[in-house]
Amino acid sequence: MPISRRKSAAIALAVLGVAGLSLASASTLDLTGGTVQAGVTDLTDCQTSGDITIGFGTPGFAGGSYGVSSVVLQDVDAACAGKAVRVTLLDDAGSPVAAELTTTVASPFAGGDVSLTSAAVAAASISSVAVVISD
Repeated sequence: MPISRRKSAAIALAVLGVAGLSLASASTLDLTGGTVQAGVTDLTDCQTSGDITIGFGTPGFAGGSYGVSSVVLQDVDAACAGKAVRVTLLDDAGSPVAAELTTTVASPFAGGDVSLTSAAVAAASISSVAVVISD
C-alpha cells in the first residue's frame, strides 16, 4: 500500500475513532442550545441557560436482564414550553434499539425535567441517545 494511502487510511480511522468516542456514553450526553452535536441535535433556540442531561428511570429486572422504561431530559429551559421532543435510544452501531419516543413539553412549563416512557429496553443495549427539540 503506498504511503499516501496509508496516511489517508490512518486519518480516516482517527476521525472514526473520535466520532465513536463522542457517542460512547448515553448517560453523560449533554445538549447545548443552537449547536448540532454527535448523537444529539437541538433544532430550537429554547435551551440557552445550559446543558440538558440525559437520565434514565430506575431499571427493572425482567427476563434475565435489567431494562429501562423511561428517559428523563433534565434541566430543560422554560422557553422550550410547547416544543416537540423526539428521543431515540441507540446501540453501539448507531441503530435504534426501540421505537422513537415522542412528547410535547407542557405549556406552561417552568423548566426542569421532561420524562418520556417506553416499553422496557435492555439497559446494556443502550450506547447513546439522540434527542431533537423542535417547533
